[in-house]
Amino acid sequence: MPETAELGRPSPVLTVRGLERRYPGFRLGPVDLTLGKGETLMVLGPNGSGKSTLLRLLAGLEPADRGEVRLAGRDLSQVPPHRRGIGMVFQDLALFPTKSVWDNLTYGPLVQGWTPRTVEARGEELLRQFRLEKLADRRPPELSGGERQRVALARALAPRPSLLLLDEPLSSADPRNAGELRSEIQTFLREADIPAIYVTHDLDEGFFLGHRIALIQDGAWVQEGPSDQVFDHPANAFAAWFLGYNVLPDPGAEGGHGVIAVLPNRISLAPPTSPGVLPGVVESSGRSGALLRLYVRPSTRAVGEGAPRVEVVVPREAQAELPGVGEKVGLLLEGAIHLPGDLPPGGFMKGPSSGKGR
Repeated sequence: MPETAELGRPSPVLTVRGLERRYPGFRLGPVDLTLGKGETLMVLGPNGSGKSTLLRLLAGLEPADRGEVRLAGRDLSQVPPHRRGIGMVFQDLALFPTKSVWDNLTYGPLVQGWTPRTVEARGEELLRQFRLEKLADRRPPELSGGERQRVALARALAPRPSLLLLDEPLSSADPRNAGELRSEIQTFLREADIPAIYVTHDLDEGFFLGHRIALIQDGAWVQEGPSDQVFDHPANAFAAWFLGYNVLPDPGAEGGHGVIAVLPNRISLAPPTSPGVLPGVVESSGRSGALLRLYVRPSTRAVGEGAPRVEVVVPREAQAELPGVGEKVGLLLEGAIHLPGDLPPGGFMKGPSSGKGR
C-alpha cells in the first residue's frame, strides 16, 4: 500500500478541507482531516458539540456552507447522498421494522441497481460474515439489541461503500453488551478495510476502536491525531479535561491563562503539611471494582476560588489506611503538564452548547 512519506500513513481516501456549517448561535468547523484505507477516526466531544452534524455534512444529508469533501478523488459537493458511496449506521440504527433481515441487508444493492445474482451473493456473504444465517427471515423487533446492531452494520456495508459513518451506535447498549459489541465492531471494521468515522462521547469506546482521535468542542475542531499521541499530549485545557485529566488553574501561567493537568492515577496522598503538596479536603470516596476513587477539594489558598475537585485513583494495595471524608490531605502531582486555556466558571459542562450541534 502506498504511504505518504512525511507521515507514514496510507494515502488518503477521504480528504476534508475547510468544512463549515453555520446555524444561529452555532458554527461547526472549519474541519480539516484526511483518512486512509482501513483507518478509523473516532470523533469525541460532549453532547451538543457538533459530532452528528459533521456526519450529516459528509453524508450529504445537510448542505455545507463552505469547504470541500473528496472521497477516492471525487468531489462530493454536487453529489446526492445515495450516490456518494457512503454507508451510515444511525444512532437508532434505523432498520426497516417490517422488512426481514435479508431484505434489510439487500436493500442498498437493489436500490443501486445490482443484478439479482450479485445481490444474492452479497446477501449470503453478509449473513455468514455477521453470523446472521439463522436470523435471515426475522424482523428487527424480533431481534436482540446486539443482533440489530450487527444487522445495521451489515446493511451499511452491503453496497461496498468507500467510507463508513457511525453515529453512536452503542449509545443505548448496556455496559456488558457494549463491551462485547465493541469487540465485534473492531473485527468488522478491520475486515471491511475502508475508512470509517465513528462518533461517540465514550472514551473507552474511542480509544479501543480508533486509530486516530479527534476532539470537538462547541463546533471547534480542537485536536486530531494518533490515539496515543492525543492522549499523552492534550492540546489545551478542554482536551485534557475531556480525556480524563484533573485540570487545575496554573498560578504560574503567564497572564494567568493556563492550567495544570494530571491523570488521576498519577496522584499520591501525603500528609497535608508535607513540602510540595497540594493541600485539600476529602469530599467523597467510592469503589470502582478494585480501585478506590477519592474526590478532594483543593485549598482555595493554593489554587484560588472555584477550582474543581481532584479525582485520585488509589489501587487496592494502597488502600489499607485511607483518609475519611472531611479529612485534610496533601496531593503529590506526578507527571503534571502545563497547558494553555482557562477553566470556565462552573466547569466545562456548564459551557455554551446548541441543540443544532448534536
